[in-house]
Amino acid sequence: MKAIEANIILQEKLSSFNNNIEKIKELFMETMIAGIVAIFIVITIALFAIAKVLNAQKLFVKGFFSFIIIVAAFGGLTYTFLGFDFKKQLHAEGNVAEEGDFPNETPFAVVGHDAVVSYFKSYPEAIDFAKHQGGQLPVYFRDHETIVWEKTSGIPARILQVPLILQLPELERGAEITSLAMMLNFSGENVHKLELAERVTKDHTPFAVEAETIFFGNPNDGFVGNVYSASSPGLGVHHQPIRKLAEIYLPEKIVDMTGASFEDILYPIHQGQPVWTIIHTQFKTLPGNAFQTWVTPTGEIEVTQYQHSVLITGYDEKNVYYNDPMSQEVNRPISINQFKAAWVQMGSQAISYSK
Repeated sequence: MKAIEANIILQEKLSSFNNNIEKIKELFMETMIAGIVAIFIVITIALFAIAKVLNAQKLFVKGFFSFIIIVAAFGGLTYTFLGFDFKKQLHAEGNVAEEGDFPNETPFAVVGHDAVVSYFKSYPEAIDFAKHQGGQLPVYFRDHETIVWEKTSGIPARILQVPLILQLPELERGAEITSLAMMLNFSGENVHKLELAERVTKDHTPFAVEAETIFFGNPNDGFVGNVYSASSPGLGVHHQPIRKLAEIYLPEKIVDMTGASFEDILYPIHQGQPVWTIIHTQFKTLPGNAFQTWVTPTGEIEVTQYQHSVLITGYDEKNVYYNDPMSQEVNRPISINQFKAAWVQMGSQAISYSK
């Protein structure tokens, strides 16, 4: 639990740090420009004083205005031909690309009021930037037409009719896989849960206990344990391998929203796409003793055997609605606060797709 909460705090701090860096850059540029203007004024006054002593004021005035005209013309031409690209390079958060050619490593973009395009690696980073620009700028994904977030008000309640798929009897530990199967099938992909179970990346690290220390796989790297049976040690999988698996069926359309606020991950439902999530079965804040530390090949991780996965299908003012692969009830309602508590404690993991 501590590791999960620490990861969330780290993401928030990194986002805040990036915003502070941008503010420092802007302040530095403004200070530098002000300094140049001040130096120019001082030099102009000094030259005018010298011209006055030499009784050459008229010549100075003519030369001064000629200089101003030349500088203005040069500045205007420079801005016309180079200014936009120069500003774009100063402000872009990731690599700079032409419109319609998003860098693969920075698939999210925000187009500012001055037409400057800023690129981001993650969904929450892009949203945070958009909100700090007044909150009226949309977030684009992989092109300049596909909007995956924008500030909205008064969104009507919406519940999607997503066909329910149960994980049992074939996948005793397959909640994450089955929830993904529901999402992909609703998107139009005809894919069976057993096919997904076969193709998901596995972490084959064997389970071992030495001096009360548990050694096992990492769900961030692959599925841990036997997806078909819960009779042996295991856990499941987190959003990273699920995203990679989903991208096989919906290439360049999978939107990983992990780390965003709960309110922001509901935007896809407004557009008609359900949201895959990791939660736990208790739907409340779990105590510390509900978690255990595993030592994995890629570091320590805090896990809980209460881990579960469901597909969010709708929301209204009070409730979230979801399909649970362990329940036969379609669009199960639960209070937003209850669901949010479980979701945040499990690392704020969420995935959807763009149209």
